[in-house]
Amino acid sequence: MKKSLLFLFVLLLGISCDKDDDNTEIVTVAVPITVKKADLRAQVDVVAPRAIDESGKFYFYKDYIFVNDSAKGVHIIDNSQPENPQKIAYLKVPGTYDMEVKGNILYVDSYTDLVLFDLHDINNIHLMDRYIDVLGDTNYTWPLLADNVWSFDFENYDYKEDLIVGWEYKQVKRKMDPGMVYFDGTMSLASYNTASKGAGVGGSFARFKIVGNRLYVVDHSALYTFDISSTEDVQKLNEQRIGWNIETIFNQDDYLYLGSSSGMFIFDIANPDAPAYVSQIQHLYGCDPVVVDGDYAYVTIRGGNPCGQDESILEVVDVSDKNNPTSVKMIDMNEPYGLGVHDDKLYVSDGPNGLHIYDKTDPVNIELSKIMEDIQIFDVIPLQDKLLMIGDNKLRQYSYSEDGLTEISVFDLQ
Repeated sequence: MKKSLLFLFVLLLGISCDKDDDNTEIVTVAVPITVKKADLRAQVDVVAPRAIDESGKFYFYKDYIFVNDSAKGVHIIDNSQPENPQKIAYLKVPGTYDMEVKGNILYVDSYTDLVLFDLHDINNIHLMDRYIDVLGDTNYTWPLLADNVWSFDFENYDYKEDLIVGWEYKQVKRKMDPGMVYFDGTMSLASYNTASKGAGVGGSFARFKIVGNRLYVVDHSALYTFDISSTEDVQKLNEQRIGWNIETIFNQDDYLYLGSSSGMFIFDIANPDAPAYVSQIQHLYGCDPVVVDGDYAYVTIRGGNPCGQDESILEVVDVSDKNNPTSVKMIDMNEPYGLGVHDDKLYVSDGPNGLHIYDKTDPVNIELSKIMEDIQIFDVIPLQDKLLMIGDNKLRQYSYSEDGLTEISVFDLQ
C-alpha cells in the first residue's frame, strides 16, 4: 500500500525494546485507528457558535475574524466592534487547519480535500463546493506515536478510503536483531502577509496564500497551485515536490517565501501558474514561520521540542538578492512562535514568555524595545489600525500608540 511503502523507512528508526530469555524480543506494533473519508465529508456543516477546544491559526477578513479549532472546524467572530467581539457561527470541518478568503469565498482544508464556503450572506453561510483529494496524502499529519514502535500493521488500512486518527498498539514476539533500531514517537512523521486584492490577512503560520486569482498551498513536502478565478470550477494547475517538513508560506510581490524546519525557500511567481525555485537558506533545525518586509525576512526558529535541536532564535535574513539570501542577525529567544510587522516594529510571540516588540528601523541592528510578559501568545496579525494576537485560547486586540500598544479587548474563546 502507498502509506506502507512511503513510511517503510520507519522500520529502520527507533530506540529500544523488551527482551526475552530465548533470544527473542517483544516489540510494539502500531495499528491505525481509522475513519472513512466519506463519513468525515458528511459531517461538514454550519452550526451555532460554540466554545473553542484548542485555538489554532486565525485570519482577518473585513469585519470578521476566523479562528481555527485544530482539526475540528472554524469559528467566525463578528469584529465590527473590536471592543466587544461576538461569535456568530461555527463551521464543522473535520481535519481543517488552514484558511483563506477572497471575494466572500472561504477556502479551507479538510484533510486531503479543499472545501469552499459562501460568505456573501454572513447570516446564511453555506457549503459551496468540495474538491476531493486535491491536497494529497501529506496534507495531514498522522497522530504522534508512542515511543519504541517497531513497525506498523496496515492490513486493514485503505489509504484511498481511510484516514488515520489514532493508534492502537499490540505486542509481538520476534527474533532479536542487534542492528534493529526503533521509532521515537516524539518525532514528526510528516510533520501581516501581503494581501491580494479582495483577500484577507492571515497569521505567520499560514499554509494557504491567495495571490491574485491563484491559491497557493503548502503541505509537508509539496507546493500546490490552484486557479480560483472561477469559484464554480477551481482548477488544480500544479503540484511540485519541494523538500520536506515545509511549514509556512508568505507572499511579497512576485515571490513566495516558504518556511521549513531546516531553512527558508524562495519561489518566483512571475508565472503564477508554475512557481519557480529561486534559492534557499539553511538554518538550525526547528519550527519556522517567516514574514518578509522590504529587503528583509524575519524568521523564528523554535527548538527544544519535536521541531528540532535545543536552540531558539529570531533570525534576520537579507533577501535583497533573491538568488543569495544572507543571514545578517541572530537573536536568542526562549520559545518563539508567530511574528508580524507593522511600520518599524516587529512583533514576536515568545509563547509563555510574552510578546517581544523589536525596533527594526535598522534591520541589521534590530533592537528589543519592550516585552509584554503577562500574556501568552501563539501568533499575531498586524493590521493597519490594530494588532491582533491569539494564544492561551484568548483573542487579544491592541491599538498602536506612541508608548507601544493600548489594549482594546481580550476575548475568551472558550
